[in-house]
Amino acid sequence: MIVLRITLFGELQLARDDLPLASHFTHTVQTLFAYLLLQPHRAQPREVLADILWSERSQERARSCLSTALWRLRRILEPDGTPTGTYLIALPNGEVGFNWQSDHWLDVSAFENKARQGLARPLEILTLPEAQHLEDALQLYTGELLEGFYADWALRERERLRSLYLNTLAHLMRFYQQQGVYDKSLLYGQKILDLDPLREEVHRDMMRLYVAHGQRPLAIRQYQVCCNLLAEELGITAMEETRTLYAQIADEQMPCPACRTSDPSHVAQTLQQLRLTSRNLERAHVQVQDAIRLIERLSRRAD
Repeated sequence: MIVLRITLFGELQLARDDLPLASHFTHTVQTLFAYLLLQPHRAQPREVLADILWSERSQERARSCLSTALWRLRRILEPDGTPTGTYLIALPNGEVGFNWQSDHWLDVSAFENKARQGLARPLEILTLPEAQHLEDALQLYTGELLEGFYADWALRERERLRSLYLNTLAHLMRFYQQQGVYDKSLLYGQKILDLDPLREEVHRDMMRLYVAHGQRPLAIRQYQVCCNLLAEELGITAMEETRTLYAQIADEQMPCPACRTSDPSHVAQTLQQLRLTSRNLERAHVQVQDAIRLIERLSRRAD
């Protein structure tokens, strides 16, 4: 049974046996706890914690604040009846840390483990169950890390996990594109752009996906969205690669696999065009034969 459930994506939340723990959980105590959790499997010297969390105060005052925060944190994690050291350990050398051997669940650890396992599999050998494993990882990313925390260490970890989330989305987008599951591929591409709308290569991927899905007008609209964003946010135009892709789509130079295989009207139209072409070829053949006979007659008269 999971005794302690910890959520760091979005707001920091604690629950024991599915009952929320909020009493006396001040922002200072949350900051200390979050920092310990984001230093996996490493206890921290007290002077380091004091300097990181209370750098604006004197060393003596910072250590006093740390002692108070640790006492409050222990009261939350280890109330009466819970053995000391169950969740918060203090080593003989004075270092303190989270007890990673405890019965707990941490959303950040679960997300990282699932995501990295899936990303380690190249697209060529990634299986559907492994893709589902990556999708499960995405469900754990319920918001950016530690919303409301703006310390440098929190911002660095937030960006690192955000990048891992975006990489997971990109891996799934390309996997489902490779599988021909365009709806899901488009879904994950759009999720990337929701977080990072200026990623021009993803706009190009979306344009190709719309064409493959038989939605050429949406591909053109995606190009327009991309151009507008680049102009408004960065004051630049789209890359030549993007403009070339747009021109191919607008001129219908890019084939549409979905249209060719699944649109009956397109099949009928193609068949009609082939029949017309065949008739034109027959007429041309007759005209060539007539021209040959005429030239032969003229040649005999000249002799």
